[in-house]
Amino acid sequence: MKKKVLIIENDQDIRHIVEFILNEQGFETLSMPEPQDLSEIIPFAPDLVLLDEFINSRPGHRLCLKIKQVHALKTIPVIILSTANDIELIATECQANDFIRKPFDVTDIVGKVLEIVNHQPMAY
Repeated sequence: MKKKVLIIENDQDIRHIVEFILNEQGFETLSMPEPQDLSEIIPFAPDLVLLDEFINSRPGHRLCLKIKQVHALKTIPVIILSTANDIELIATECQANDFIRKPFDVTDIVGKVLEIVNHQPMAY
């Protein structure tokens, strides 16, 4: 059973690159610039969320906090992607499981995704 990664990224090019990289690694992906409502994430049942800190209408860390408050989503690990200098602090404050600095290295993003999804119980 393939692990699922939800990619929430404002930049379409980055979104497509990350999706391609993860698909090549055997992950099932769903990508979007920004969910209109968190209920649209629930049916996909991701094993991990990659979340851009700078999305269209709100900061990604606010969306991260909302994800952590929704019963059906709160146990899903979140990795924040950002160019922000204080990304480590942002990730800590929004209860993200990890962070990746942009521009990212392909081996770094794949390594962190694999590390987090492989230390997580399988979703049924």
